[in-house]
Parts: sequence; C-alpha cells; structure tokens
Amino acid sequence: MIPKIVNTGITNKELVVGMELERELKFFESKRKEWLKDYKDKFVLIKEEELIDVFSTFEDAYKEGVKRYGNQPFLIKKVTEEEEVEKLPSLTLGIIHAHF
Repeated sequence: MIPKIVNTGITNKELVVGMELERELKFFESKRKEWLKDYKDKFVLIKEEELIDVFSTFEDAYKEGVKRYGNQPFLIKKVTEEEEVEKLPSLTLGIIHAHF
C-alpha cells in the first residue's frame, strides 16, 4: 500500500522552528524543579539551552525576546509545578468553522 501524502500546511521553516523550540522545552523541563525554588510563577525567557532572564509578566519577557532575537524563535514559559493548559474558544475566534 502506498502511503497517502497529506498537505498539512506546515512549511519547512515552521517545522525547523518547532524542532528548535522542542530543545528549549526539554531544557525547561530539565530545570523546572530547580527553578521552582527561585522563580515560581515567574516567566523565563529561554534561547536554545540557556536561561536568558526571568520576568514578572509575559509581556515583559516577550518584549525582551523580540528586542534580543527579532523574528528568531525563543521560548517563554511560566514556572509552575504543573503545566498550565489554556483553552481557547476556537469557534468564537474563527480559527475553525462548523458547517451543518
């Protein structure tokens, strides 16, 4: 059987960015317990496998990330004991559409 090729709409550049952020995520997870002691509920700015800085707000971390790296990928994560899951109402935002 020949596998069916499906166009996911993901570009090669987006794939590379996702892979790069995967490295940042692994670094974050390896440091989470350590960082909980000093940075609980703070936002960390991570580039590759380096903690760049710690911020009280996501907005401040984002501004610094853009200032330093422009449109290059970087990771901002809130240091919490458990991963926080955000739910977005995709239908309300128009990201997906339901057809009846």
